Amino acid sequence: MNPRDAEIVPAEPGALTEGTGRQPRRKPRRLRRALLPLLVLGAGIAAFLAMMATRTAILPETPGERVWAVEAAAVALETTRPRIPLFGQTVAGRSVDLRPLVAGRVAAVGPAFREGGYVAEGDLLIAIDPFNFETALELRTAELAESRASLREVEADLVGARDQLGEDRRQLDLLRRETDRRRQLRRRGAISQKALDDGELALSRQQQTSSQRQNAVARFAARVERQQAAIRRAEAALARAERDLAETRLTAPFAGWLVDIGVEVGKQVGTAERVARLVDVSRLEIGVTIPNDVFGDLDAGDGVVGRRLEAVWRTGAAARSFPARIARLEGEIDAASGGIAAFASLDALPEDTRLRAGAFVEVFLEGPEMQDAVRLPASAVFDGGRVYRIGADDRLEAVAVSVRAREGGTLLVQGPLEDGQRIVLTRFPEIAPGVKVTVP
Repeated sequence: MNPRDAEIVPAEPGALTEGTGRQPRRKPRRLRRALLPLLVLGAGIAAFLAMMATRTAILPETPGERVWAVEAAAVALETTRPRIPLFGQTVAGRSVDLRPLVAGRVAAVGPAFREGGYVAEGDLLIAIDPFNFETALELRTAELAESRASLREVEADLVGARDQLGEDRRQLDLLRRETDRRRQLRRRGAISQKALDDGELALSRQQQTSSQRQNAVARFAARVERQQAAIRRAEAALARAERDLAETRLTAPFAGWLVDIGVEVGKQVGTAERVARLVDVSRLEIGVTIPNDVFGDLDAGDGVVGRRLEAVWRTGAAARSFPARIARLEGEIDAASGGIAAFASLDALPEDTRLRAGAFVEVFLEGPEMQDAVRLPASAVFDGGRVYRIGADDRLEAVAVSVRAREGGTLLVQGPLEDGQRIVLTRFPEIAPGVKVTVP
């Protein structure tokens, strides 16, 4: 058996070592084990202190001033009139509800009588069945002829009565002279009283006959006047019948487009029924609401009425431009709209235009004249009223300006600017007065 393989049995406390008779010595070994970590820690601290004592000192460098690369635009003062963008709608400056002037059955319609159809002045719209009106015209014509014949008859009676009255008056003069002679002869006793009485009786009868004839003449004259009045009534009735017959054809009072078509051939219509509405092709207008502040600027200058504008009608990719001029203001102001409504008349609108009432359009209104104005991109104006000018040593200077108008992405401003000065167009977070910039 190998002695190394012998089982080692720990000695019991207090046991003696075989051969020497003494207990084992273990205290120095434990002390070394406890001091070893302290020695390692101390060596590390010493090494760290040595490294700190021998390190090279690195001093921080002072950073240089940053220079920003920006875009700039040169100031160019000008006298101009801004184009104020607004929105509007085309409205009918003149339109009329078309109603038949006589009642009846629609017998025919014009070739352009349809929704959106264009008609010229005088074109046929609808025709009412003329039978009843032609018959009435014939009756009125016959009545007038009868009245004129009756007048000629009465006038003939009047002429005869006047001739007889003249003859009666001559006979009356003769009888008066005869009676006067008999009275003289009676005074001389040349004739009897009976002869005188017969002469006076004949004179009395002739006077009565003359009076009756005069009354007859007056009656005939009155009948003539009455018949003349009857003829005037007949003539008026005939004129009415002629007009009614003519009004069976409803024609366009002016050139325009037809909308709201409401009848067709065969329909019975009355004079109060609307058959269509006609919009004047030459009287289209642009209705636009001008904001209160813009209206105040315009009114304080050259006024609003008569000011020019441009209306742009966009349909898909196409844009049609129409020049116009403000003709009048609305009769009432709607406080809720925030502006004043105005109406502009379109200039020289062609008859075949595609523009119709109700279309929404962009409106560019001619603004008041501005002197010493500067056009700048919207990006150059900060906080609604400040621009940065590149001053001495290429450092920024803040300049307060007044934004007077906007034209798309361009602003018209006024302020203490001079021709040739450079205005910063680039925006960056650190922009402020005194910042140094460079323009590539």
